[in-house]
Amino acid sequence: MFAVAASILIVVGLATWAMLRQNNQQVARAVVDLRDRSIVRGVQPPPLELPLEVPRNVSRLEIYLPLGSSDGLYDLRISSGRDQPFFSGTGEAKLEQGLTVLRVDLRTSLSNRGRYLLQIRKRPAEWVSFPLEVR
Repeated sequence: MFAVAASILIVVGLATWAMLRQNNQQVARAVVDLRDRSIVRGVQPPPLELPLEVPRNVSRLEIYLPLGSSDGLYDLRISSGRDQPFFSGTGEAKLEQGLTVLRVDLRTSLSNRGRYLLQIRKRPAEWVSFPLEVR
């Protein structure tokens, strides 16, 4: 009787661990699609544009750049808009099946919920800003 109960507990424990691990791996990466977004240069995004949404525990962004974007090195930063960015980094965009894709490791997760600015530029161009909401 105890052997059957122990076996059931082990199976339930392993299944729960596998499900939690799978959920963490799926949420660690987020896709941000900018293909249909308007491009407005500067530090302020267009006022009526809906924010991009990413989960707060994301640690890797896969960004589909606007149509016509070229491959190469891009700078990226995330800030509240008022102060210094809490993330800034560089990534290399590559052309993949007709899309220009920029992959960036954040080195940390976006732990605080709220509204931010996602800013991208290809040097020497100006920053392009998009509203970002971390949920």
